[in-house]
Amino acid sequence: MTARDDARDVGLLLRYGLDPTVSPARHDGYSRLLDRFHTDPDLRTAFDETADGLGLRVLTADRSAGLVLIAEPTSPLAVTDVSTWLRIRGTADRLVYGLALGGATAWCYPTARAVREPGTRRVTALDVDRLVREHATAIEAEEITLDGGLGEAWREYATNRKQVALTSSGRLKRDCTVRMCEDVLVMLASFGLVVVDTTVAPPRAELKVWRSTDRFRAHVATAGGPLVWQTIIGSQVPEGHRQDSQGKSAHTGYVEPFGERGQ
Repeated sequence: MTARDDARDVGLLLRYGLDPTVSPARHDGYSRLLDRFHTDPDLRTAFDETADGLGLRVLTADRSAGLVLIAEPTSPLAVTDVSTWLRIRGTADRLVYGLALGGATAWCYPTARAVREPGTRRVTALDVDRLVREHATAIEAEEITLDGGLGEAWREYATNRKQVALTSSGRLKRDCTVRMCEDVLVMLASFGLVVVDTTVAPPRAELKVWRSTDRFRAHVATAGGPLVWQTIIGSQVPEGHRQDSQGKSAHTGYVEPFGERGQ
């Protein structure tokens, strides 16, 4: 291989790594380049230097997840505008979305073992909302001690925001927490971190059933969960509410907002 060939292949690898819809298991060219990434030191060096210049870091590179990259905050490829998915009108919205993101992460990967082991986890906006509100209750009862100013976020979520609020046409309002949790899951799906699970009926027309992906697990395992997620999983709140990999769930006092079957 010439230096020109390596430069072309580095560009292709970056293209594949930045496209969560492409999998090496289903794309022969991607699979061959991933093999070269592991076996050809010249290609690996050229790739690492290019990625470093772009402010990118490799989280993992395998046939299951593919080449998973993360952009440093200063990278020109970093996501700086989330308005496509989230409606952030101020600090309060940012706090709620942050808790929803942490809740989604903690639901899919509740333990260190879950982060290490491959496999998908089923999740819905109702699951995420349930998890966050149960922990907010534990915080209010002083069963959990928070560091810094995290208490404000939990109060905003559990006290100032309605779990469910409907428009005149019967759809979820944008500022109720169940809808905000769904917005977060839709955003994660855009980056290939969750995918729609069509084998299960959704709990409501505006909501979907999602499954985590190996890309999501790689982000959590390598980059570490957000501070809110670390607070959640370390809180010792009973885990009976969490779903297993088959999607089974046991409720623990949470009020189902749409009735027993979510309709």
